[in-house]
Amino acid sequence: MSTIKDFRRDTPPMTAQAESAARGRLLAAAREPGPHRHPRLDPRRGPRLGRRLVLAGALAVAVGVAVVVPKDHPRAVPMASVRDLGERAAQAAYDHRGQVPGPGQWLYIKELQAPRSADGGYGVDLSRREVREQWNSVDGLQSAALFPNGKLLVQGNHPGLGADELARRPVTPEAVLAKIRQKLTDLHMVWGGTDAPPSMDEQLFQAVYQIMATQALPPEVRAALFRGLATIPGVTVNQNAVDADGRRGVAFSYTGAWTRYDLILDPVDFHFLGTYGVTVRDRMTDYTDDPNHLVKAGTPLTLTALLEAKVVDGPGQR
Repeated sequence: MSTIKDFRRDTPPMTAQAESAARGRLLAAAREPGPHRHPRLDPRRGPRLGRRLVLAGALAVAVGVAVVVPKDHPRAVPMASVRDLGERAAQAAYDHRGQVPGPGQWLYIKELQAPRSADGGYGVDLSRREVREQWNSVDGLQSAALFPNGKLLVQGNHPGLGADELARRPVTPEAVLAKIRQKLTDLHMVWGGTDAPPSMDEQLFQAVYQIMATQALPPEVRAALFRGLATIPGVTVNQNAVDADGRRGVAFSYTGAWTRYDLILDPVDFHFLGTYGVTVRDRMTDYTDDPNHLVKAGTPLTLTALLEAKVVDGPGQR
């Protein structure tokens, strides 16, 4: 269950009306489109994932050390294939070694992102940028963000896998994907709407996208995930991806039934840059309270750029 904890004791208390409004804004952010289409758990087995705070869009490019991503634009290095990208990224993962986080620690992430559309519509506004901070527990189970008054909102993270579980031997592309696939099966997700649910391949890509976006991972796990991404049917290379800070990169890309998501990497040393998501066909959806809301093809769903990532002792710390 979500908990609210005081973080900044010197912050004046909010009125009940103001805190209710702030909570509404955070929970609205949880309903924003992201790399996951917010499946529901079987009500007999757990709460809806759609009400959790989705914290995605920044990869732990180093473990246990602060990382500030430079703003230069490296030269592009065309990839021969998605397997080429997976292998190069996997080899480069070992160049980002650092201190392994301990039990109970959290990954602090600072990112630049396109905010939700000002009119409250589906998707994000590509003409604007804002900085967002988030924290994710190293066990993969919790995500956190701050209310405007400094109170901390802590909620569950999806799919609920951490570095320790993924690092259990053998750490191979096949083994780590099998662990994630089994976790997705165990969640008993129920998908709303009239469309067919996403395939397991799409769910698997989205889960890897989420894990790499919210977890401090040791090099061998990141390397296995990069190689594993290249083996998922439907994953391709986007040679001309651009993050929210305007940096050009190369991306693992997956196009599903109506969306495409890019996991953007530097084309030279393959450190993480950011993410992008967009709809690829028109679709009627029950977004918010509108049961017949038309989302057009080409609607941007997310655009982010990693600014900083480091391991801290608890949520709210920087």
